[in-house]
Amino acid sequence: MDQETDKTLTAREISRERHARKLIEAAQDAICAYGVRGATIARIQEFSGLSRGMINARFDSKERLLEAAIRDMSAAYTGRWQRALAAAGDDPVSRLRALIRADFSPEVLNERHVTLWFAFRAEAKPRDEYLSYITTREEPITSIVTGLCVELAKATGRGPDEGRRAATLLMAALEGFWADFHLYPQDFDRDASAQLAWDLLARFFPERISGQITDA
Repeated sequence: MDQETDKTLTAREISRERHARKLIEAAQDAICAYGVRGATIARIQEFSGLSRGMINARFDSKERLLEAAIRDMSAAYTGRWQRALAAAGDDPVSRLRALIRADFSPEVLNERHVTLWFAFRAEAKPRDEYLSYITTREEPITSIVTGLCVELAKATGRGPDEGRRAATLLMAALEGFWADFHLYPQDFDRDASAQLAWDLLARFFPERISGQITDA
């Protein structure tokens, strides 16, 4: 009897997680279609096929569900560059190459993800609870990029300020490329854009960075 009860509870837990996943994806669908403010309970219900009661039972409120949606999006981005770094080794050039290529990968640089990102960014100023997830794109990745550029600057006889300058320009360029993709996804060339980001770093550190970003 106890084993049957355990199995039933496990099945219920699995069902709850499936419903939660479905609601998060439905909330993201609604945001992509209507924006954060337009992602009403009724529209989330329409995308998910689940009841309002299910939303309240799993997330307590629409606001909690929207927070789960942005947290899920942020985790996907963070996970992508963390995996890239883990495979890149310790060399700063290899790590910078991996980070840039990860930022242009279809896994995160796609219409759905970027639409969500900009939709939440539009709401981040009046909604402080979104800010910590939106700034994941700046921190900790900005600190990592800055540290790598400062390391390269020192290794090539330059001061740390030059490394920080390179990192600031690189992050600004990456933001610009994402905005360009958001506005013109059909015309966007991710390989050419990644190469331009690589060429920017080559201007700062020609002794260590050159050629194609795909060389390694």
